[in-house]
Amino acid sequence: MEFDIKLDYSLEDLDAYWKAFYQKQPGKPGQKRASPRVHRNLGLFFLAIGLLTAVWMSWLMGGLEIILGLMLLYSWYWLSRPQSSSRWAKRVWKKYQASGELYNCCFTEDGVWIHDSKSDHRYDYDALEALWEDGERFYLVRPGNGAFILRKNAFTQGRPEDLPACWTARTGKPVEPVG
Repeated sequence: MEFDIKLDYSLEDLDAYWKAFYQKQPGKPGQKRASPRVHRNLGLFFLAIGLLTAVWMSWLMGGLEIILGLMLLYSWYWLSRPQSSSRWAKRVWKKYQASGELYNCCFTEDGVWIHDSKSDHRYDYDALEALWEDGERFYLVRPGNGAFILRKNAFTQGRPEDLPACWTARTGKPVEPVG
């Protein structure tokens, strides 16, 4: 079966790529991080304890706790912003927009073809490193730490549910989950 996928990236795709490749590893859970709510609650706690300590005991100790509380409240504000895309994703998005190139990816019996407005590239299946998957995308990893983002809703030929079986049959490698 052949698959044809349009590679029309959005900022959300590049942000998901950043999180998948640089903050996590395939098949492994991501690093545990405190949620913005925890930052807010701890910030308020240290702010209150700092004020009580400053009034009853020592301004120095209370001042340090107040500073810690304010730092945690700032981190809560920073983490809960609606636009949380990484700077890397924003920079790459601007370059992608400026290039004006239209890409598509085609899985055939012989290999994977990547077409853009200027050239065609063919990759044999054994030359490709991996295929990762999250809820909305596949990531086709090629040598040299590069990858193509294959959105599941951008398939123009073939079904996204059939791609993992095709990948495993042609490469002998499993599709690795990310996230």
